[in-house]
Amino acid sequence: MSKNSKPYLQRILTADARGVKPALAFMLLGFLTLGGVRMTQVHAIQAQQRPLSDFINAQGTTTCFTPPAPAQIGASTTFTGQTTAQFSLLDYTGLTAKFLFDTYGISLGTTVSGRVTERPLADGRAEVTVNLHTNNALAWATTLDLNQPIDPQFNNNPLTFGSRAQDVALGATPALGDSHFRIVFKNTAPGAPLPDLVCINAGPSCPTVAACPAGFEIDFLSVQQTATGPLRAASGLGPDGTPGRLTVIQTGLIKPGLANGFKGALVDGFPVEMIELRSIGR
Repeated sequence: MSKNSKPYLQRILTADARGVKPALAFMLLGFLTLGGVRMTQVHAIQAQQRPLSDFINAQGTTTCFTPPAPAQIGASTTFTGQTTAQFSLLDYTGLTAKFLFDTYGISLGTTVSGRVTERPLADGRAEVTVNLHTNNALAWATTLDLNQPIDPQFNNNPLTFGSRAQDVALGATPALGDSHFRIVFKNTAPGAPLPDLVCINAGPSCPTVAACPAGFEIDFLSVQQTATGPLRAASGLGPDGTPGRLTVIQTGLIKPGLANGFKGALVDGFPVEMIELRSIGR
């Protein structure tokens, strides 16, 4: 991140104590019921906080899906037994906002705060938990045709909501929203570099991203996002520009050992996959 972009686009902050106490209390309670106070103290000491920049700076290493903007993980409705699926992408890392500012001088007022914690595991790896809270993040949505190759559709299909980065660069009205993003994954070792999460699609779909490190596993992913902005005619909810709201709720309970849990149909282990568009102001 360039020094010049920091005041305008993205503030990487550490969550305050009030934001982490409830989660810590829940963790301690769970250990107490299983093994007593002594076990709780050991685990609490072992858990370490890492700079949020360790995670943010590792993301967006490729533009393979949404050039020229950095590639990030999006959300979709289920692919199973369907011919179409809804897809949305909200700039939860703030990297698209940084790209727009650095390249075009466009500031969306995007801010990112959060926390990264790491806990050593008995097998030598580390369990990493990332919590991100993003405000004024660029958002857009489209419909995917599941009978056609998926990758080109992210950038080429008609939008149902919002504007992509390249549209905003040309003067389109952006849709902006808030995101709460949480992921728990196993990494190579305590203190090891964190991967770009797009690595789960390394291969023909995204040949420019490095493969996930050995031993990487996603255990849990939760996304709650809302955004307001222009609906597009393809949504069927009104003429282009109708005020609308996007709501995304995704919960993934990824199977242990499944490193590429989102590859292909992007549906493994997701009991909740909701993407909803509504018109507002009527």
